[in-house]
Amino acid sequence: MTAGVRGPAVLVAGGSLVGLCTALFLARRGVATLLVERHPGTAVHPRTPGYNARSMELFRAAGVERAVRQAGPWQLDGSGLLVAATLTSEQVRWLEPPAMRGPTDDFSGLTPAEPAVLSQDLLEPVLRRHAEAAGAVLRFGTMLESFHDDGDRVTAVLRDLETGATREATVDYLVAADGADSAIRARLGIGRDGPGVLDHQAGITVRADLSAVRHRFAVGKIDNPEVSAMVRIVGDRLTINVGYRPGDGESIDRFTPDRCVALARVVVGIPSLAVTPLGVSAWQPSAAVARRFSAGRVFLAGDAAHVMPPSGAFGANTGIQDAYNLAWKLALVLDGSAPPRLLDSYHTERRPVAEMTVGQALHRGRAWFGEPYPVSGAMLDDVTVMFGYRYGPGPVTEDPGAPSGEPGTRLPHAWVTRGGQRMSTVDLWAAGAVLLTGPGGAPWRDTVPAGVEVAELGPDDWDRVGDGGTGAMLIRPDGFIAWRSESSPRDTAVRDAVAGMLAGNTDKEIFR
Repeated sequence: MTAGVRGPAVLVAGGSLVGLCTALFLARRGVATLLVERHPGTAVHPRTPGYNARSMELFRAAGVERAVRQAGPWQLDGSGLLVAATLTSEQVRWLEPPAMRGPTDDFSGLTPAEPAVLSQDLLEPVLRRHAEAAGAVLRFGTMLESFHDDGDRVTAVLRDLETGATREATVDYLVAADGADSAIRARLGIGRDGPGVLDHQAGITVRADLSAVRHRFAVGKIDNPEVSAMVRIVGDRLTINVGYRPGDGESIDRFTPDRCVALARVVVGIPSLAVTPLGVSAWQPSAAVARRFSAGRVFLAGDAAHVMPPSGAFGANTGIQDAYNLAWKLALVLDGSAPPRLLDSYHTERRPVAEMTVGQALHRGRAWFGEPYPVSGAMLDDVTVMFGYRYGPGPVTEDPGAPSGEPGTRLPHAWVTRGGQRMSTVDLWAAGAVLLTGPGGAPWRDTVPAGVEVAELGPDDWDRVGDGGTGAMLIRPDGFIAWRSESSPRDTAVRDAVAGMLAGNTDKEIFR
């Protein structure tokens, strides 16, 4: 073993989607970051084809929205859920789940960002390239062999899987983005709540000429005597998810390239279809949430913290939001701007959101596809799940079409003008915390501590965003409202509010 040296501040274990996002978001904020991933490169299987508008807001803030969109040149071929014997069947049935519709028909009124459609094997290289350009060090073909948290630092043993050589790395914090079967979570002894494994699935991706498929849909359910499968089309790629039963001796090995070609032909309904198999992977639709999202100097993110069935396409998006929430907090703690207790808010904020989102995915699996999933509470619309989640006391969600503007809720999107330039309120917090004021905001400027930008809006813009009075709003680096005042400034009001934000406080009474 070679001796380690103190270098990176954060070690990210796991270089799939959430790990790469974590490294990118940290590096963009100037945090020295090392990522290790046991696989030799980024994803080869085209999983997770859709990223919702909230995730795209975060990519926008990280400066990669355009690159992400350019990497996925396709759009979904339609909307709604198709049920048919084959994709070329004349007789089909359509499911139009009410939860796919939001509280407003004008989606552009909620966000400047649009969802993106691209598979994970196309997205991950973009994230890798931009994370490295921002200064993160990414080591593929390297695994985290062990770690020790002594309360002051984390010492990790890393193994190069090609040479077998090991070395130590001493860091301030460790982020576990090592997936649903997280070895780090197991090592920490953190249990999970929820029904657990729901099924065993083979995810098959093929390329074919799909021009004979006339129906346009978001997700299809194919049922015939030969196969029962969930399918999706993006461009010339067809993804087929089909179950198998390990208890009956079945395994992923039965899905050979020839069998995948045969299944694709049955699904499409063209026996002579030319098919190129691209890959097959085993996965388990599951529903569980870790009981703790952190232990000491170690944090869980993405599937290591929560897993959910794909109905709703919430899983990867929830992980991206974990990564952003954690990254800005780690950055402020590491540069001395915030006390370490700010990091406690990662668990208290993200776990309730994960529980809500897992429940909504279960609801959709039951309502849309008839899966026998356990559910409780009401099924919310997709837009509320995406934009309506909130932090702190009170309900976990609110109607994003009628935002309350309360501390702990997302700053509503509005088009405003600054310096003669039209921009979204989403763009105001991308660089960090910002204090929003109306016209004549100079008195507020005098009360703001270093590190917080002041954005003075014109009267019309302030009417759209604020209360139209002489007050102000403190916006966190993730776009959530930390504090608001409806009166003229007091000498210590903003300083107290910033101190509360940096302490991770989301209590409305304190922030009033």
